[in-house]
Amino acid sequence: MPRAPRFNASGIKSGASKVLKFSIVLPMFLTIMFPLIYGFSMHSPEPHGMKIGIVGSDTQTQQLATKLDAKAGEAYDVQAVGSVDDAKHEIESLNIRAAWDPKTNTEYVATMGSTSASQFAEGYLDKVAPQVLTQTGKYQNPDQVPKPTVEDLVPPPANDGMGTSLMFMGLPVLLAGFMTAVGLRSNLAKLSGKVAISIMGVMALFYATIPTFIAYGIHGAFTEHALPVYLLLAFMSFTVMLFHTGGMRLIGLYMALPTMFLLVLLGIPASGAGMAIELVPSVFQGLHRILPTPALMEALRRILYFPEAPLSASLITLLLWFFLALILLAASFLKRPAPQDADAMSFETDLDPSAPADAMGRHVRRGYSSPGFRHFFGSRRSVNDEQMQNRRGLIHAFKLPIIVTIALPLMYIGVVHAPSPNHMKIDVVAADSSSTQLAEALEGLPEDAYEVKTVKTADDARQDVLENKARAAYVPASAAEGISERESPSSSVLFVATGNGMQAETAAQKLVSTLTQGAPMEKVDLAPTTQNDKFGMSLMYLGMGGIVGSNLAGMMIGLVGRAWHWGRRVIWVIGVAAANTFLQYLISVHVVHFLDPGAPWTVWGILFLTSLTIQFFTLGGALFLRGSVMTISLPLFVMCGVPSSGLLLPLDMAPQVFTVLNHLVPSSAALGAMRLQVYLPDASVTGDLILEFVWLVIGLLLYTAGHLWVRSRQKKYAEQEQAEAEQYEDGKAGEFEGNVLTGNDSPETRQIRVIEAKRRRQGHDGPRHEAQDPRRGQGLSERP
Repeated sequence: MPRAPRFNASGIKSGASKVLKFSIVLPMFLTIMFPLIYGFSMHSPEPHGMKIGIVGSDTQTQQLATKLDAKAGEAYDVQAVGSVDDAKHEIESLNIRAAWDPKTNTEYVATMGSTSASQFAEGYLDKVAPQVLTQTGKYQNPDQVPKPTVEDLVPPPANDGMGTSLMFMGLPVLLAGFMTAVGLRSNLAKLSGKVAISIMGVMALFYATIPTFIAYGIHGAFTEHALPVYLLLAFMSFTVMLFHTGGMRLIGLYMALPTMFLLVLLGIPASGAGMAIELVPSVFQGLHRILPTPALMEALRRILYFPEAPLSASLITLLLWFFLALILLAASFLKRPAPQDADAMSFETDLDPSAPADAMGRHVRRGYSSPGFRHFFGSRRSVNDEQMQNRRGLIHAFKLPIIVTIALPLMYIGVVHAPSPNHMKIDVVAADSSSTQLAEALEGLPEDAYEVKTVKTADDARQDVLENKARAAYVPASAAEGISERESPSSSVLFVATGNGMQAETAAQKLVSTLTQGAPMEKVDLAPTTQNDKFGMSLMYLGMGGIVGSNLAGMMIGLVGRAWHWGRRVIWVIGVAAANTFLQYLISVHVVHFLDPGAPWTVWGILFLTSLTIQFFTLGGALFLRGSVMTISLPLFVMCGVPSSGLLLPLDMAPQVFTVLNHLVPSSAALGAMRLQVYLPDASVTGDLILEFVWLVIGLLLYTAGHLWVRSRQKKYAEQEQAEAEQYEDGKAGEFEGNVLTGNDSPETRQIRVIEAKRRRQGHDGPRHEAQDPRRGQGLSERP
């Protein structure tokens, strides 16, 4: 009696290795590009042509503006505005960032135009005002000039305190549009143009509904202009789908790289949504005018907060990209598909490739009309097997985009929309009656907002801040004699650590200043941000590259190396983690310079450990779930991990759920631990490392279980497993990456690729003779 076919993987290793080597390029590309582009653009913001107005219509004001403009160089563009009303109109129209009235010593800003731009503008005017008012004779000494009064024309609303919620409402529709285009192309390439475009239009409306509902209905970040925001998001998502679909039909799934590069890697830094466009390098200011992502973010900002600002430039840019997408799509329909192309019709696969094409570039059978929706998906009462398979493919195409569209705004808007103290720890040195009263006042505040601790000496207070046991520490003047950083002997001292969270430090300082009723107090920053990391965000860009790259690498190793030995996959995982860490080190230390060469070695150890953890988890998941593991790993490590790390917003300013996630998600703990090692090396990261090792063990166990499961299937279903493993042997570089990038390749799609792989080999190599060379893999062989 003949036995079952024996599975032998050696015959597919060469081809799979070839695909894998190219596949690792994509994770490495993201690993490099995140810290390189985001770090380069935002690690050390400096003003470039930031427009500032000086209020006044007389000759003296004109001369003053001209003098200040010449002195400011390229950093600021100083100009005179006729009156206060004119200045307010210019600010609310986003023509200038701030204005200063010398007569009343008042600054006018609009924080929602850009928080970072307002900060830089206020800092510049705070320096200029004393000099100008002294030169004009109003004051004899610059030290006598009071700090200008600030009037915020468009202040942050209660539920959008950081002004970045609009970015996390626009970004999901971009990603969903990209993923949907890839999913439809991977699973349903034979869809007619009218059906595919109709599906894209419906899904664009659906995708726009989700972030709009989350931002308006769940988080309450916005309350007005919901309809124009919704329509704008839907239009952008539809444009991305058309653009990416047209590109894929022309150059294949390689289109994923330029689309992601333009929309996300370049688009977000150039949008001005996270960092004011005047504070990033000049090249991004040029991209701000031509890329669709900046146009979307700018249009959202103007609709939501600046109704007087013109929308024409942003809308024209979006329309130009829409027409570009239509041109790409039209050009793709003119291209004649080869018989082996995924979108070739049945009658086209039988044609002679040398036969002349018609005027439109395709062979069109006389009487042929483009099939409609029912042809591909059937009707409610009648559906065949192929149509049912198309329905399943449609579900798989939408699975991950919908998850991303829900998770991204839910988590990211959830963390940034309403920052407020959450168990913020403050130390008070109880040395006199004033400090005792301050401690009592703090204890009288809501318990879930602040935790107050009294300490004996200034050294104890300093150490608590350095060890991350307190966000800030107040030392009264009577106990501050030994503090060398203090300049005035009559001032109290507030210890802070800006590098551990700028927003929380600012909140703590405002609170203590209010409770001490403006008494003289000096801020001593024990861990200031460096010149090349002014906002303390660079480590997030570093970690994002490693997290996303490791996620993709682990999944691709699991897919291509399905038939490999246990140890061979482990070697690849370790190699990718080492390359990941080394590239991140080169970029952050020697290229962009947002980390000092003397940064603690533990930063790189944590990054390496995190890469291993994520790769083993996604590798094990890929052995069980194949590409669908992305529907778990991406929301877990990116959507939950990054916002709960404390780098986007300190955890003691975020809702409690993010603190809980920080103690559960390894990517979250890793990002927080790396920042502590850079800015507060005395702080303990033992808990974070324990969590990393626990997840590493979980990942190893999941991987081992997946390996054993695949081995059992190899024995039980040898022919099926062999065929599935062979699907990547002759795969083209780029096809594999596109098929698995969005995690939406359906089982039916994989079966089709298996059949096509066999057909290609039979066509190129002729019939296989399994036992010709005993040194080579036997593939499927019969044993007597």
